[in-house]
Amino acid sequence: MAEVSDSEKLTKRSRMALGAGIAAIVVFPLLALGRILGFWEAPLVLIGLAFLITIAGMITALVMGAKTILQRGDLPWNDTNVRSGLIAIALGVLVAIPVISFLHLGFTSPPIHDITTDTVNPPKFVSLLAERRATNAPNSADYDPEVAEKQKSGYPDLGPLDLPIPPDQAFRRALEAVDDMGWRLAAAVPEEGRIEAVDKTFWSGFIDDVVIRVSPRGVNESRIDVRSLSRVGGGDIGKNAARIREYLEQLQ
Repeated sequence: MAEVSDSEKLTKRSRMALGAGIAAIVVFPLLALGRILGFWEAPLVLIGLAFLITIAGMITALVMGAKTILQRGDLPWNDTNVRSGLIAIALGVLVAIPVISFLHLGFTSPPIHDITTDTVNPPKFVSLLAERRATNAPNSADYDPEVAEKQKSGYPDLGPLDLPIPPDQAFRRALEAVDDMGWRLAAAVPEEGRIEAVDKTFWSGFIDDVVIRVSPRGVNESRIDVRSLSRVGGGDIGKNAARIREYLEQLQ
């Protein structure tokens, strides 16, 4: 059996590094694009597999790319194999940035998926309950008081928003903000001050439900409370809290 030359090893290594880098950077965009175009839904097992492929591709691209560069010998920087190694490293770094951010959020965010601006009397879902049952949402819409302490520890800044306008005007503004956020409106009941909406995360397509409560705080003042609840998953890596913050900022 003929011995594989160093140049052939370098070529194989650089191709592996480049292929891994491309796989790492395209797998989640392709998953999201296919879901958006209606080609498929993304179940948890597929999302988990895509994440593992991304991690494996990122590591392979960085390691193999680095070995290609370190073992290039006298090859010039414009050599095809060397350039492939450099591109692989660049792709690996580009993937590593969001992956590290995601893992950091996973470790630092409280393991909860039900966030509200009022942990004592959280807004209640009404209209979306039937849809949640129809989709077999694993997470209950009943608020668990034990979540309150974890939320206060993880998101101490979250609270209601007071607006210096009458409740009817505040309700209209709250409704307009739902549209501005791009959420799907599920219910708008002015006499109850209740708005319910549905949001879908971009990359994974996870569905989260939102209920907004507009209540009077005097003749010309109103209070806005928001609750955001994931249909699946034990933790939300901070997504529901971020959604509430963005919505309240939209109202101001």
